[in-house]
Amino acid sequence: MGERLSKYIRLFGTIFLVFVGFIAANLLLLLLLRLTFGFLDKLPVMVYIYMLFIITVPAALFITVYIIYFQRTKYHPSVPVRYFSYAVFTIALLMWGTAYVSDVITFFKHSYGGISYYKSYELAFLAGNVGAIFLVGIIQALSAQKEVDWMEKHKILNQE
Repeated sequence: MGERLSKYIRLFGTIFLVFVGFIAANLLLLLLLRLTFGFLDKLPVMVYIYMLFIITVPAALFITVYIIYFQRTKYHPSVPVRYFSYAVFTIALLMWGTAYVSDVITFFKHSYGGISYYKSYELAFLAGNVGAIFLVGIIQALSAQKEVDWMEKHKILNQE
């Protein structure tokens, strides 16, 4: 009986120490992160790197989306829709290129800390790009041939 009780006490002690150790490790990690980021906040270079990252994110996101859709449009069956899509994507890529270059020039000339000074964060510009992506997607979807759904595929396979 005493041996069995000592096993439970040792198990309880191990679980308790693991729990306390986990909490202490998390607290130490959070303290270390706070000290590290507090130190990095004192470096003026980190502010510039952060702002360049913030300026680059929407341009990188939308340019990547447009390039992927540009490549997928190659395989669309309708030629007029393909040319329309190419035109919209080319115009959008040129607009994003000029907006990004303009934002980088503005950043290096004035070093604004807020996003309201940069063209790639204008509401009309972002909404227009999202609208263009959806517009081209809807046009391509409506002009493509209907896909066979899983129920029709199952019926065709059972008939053979």
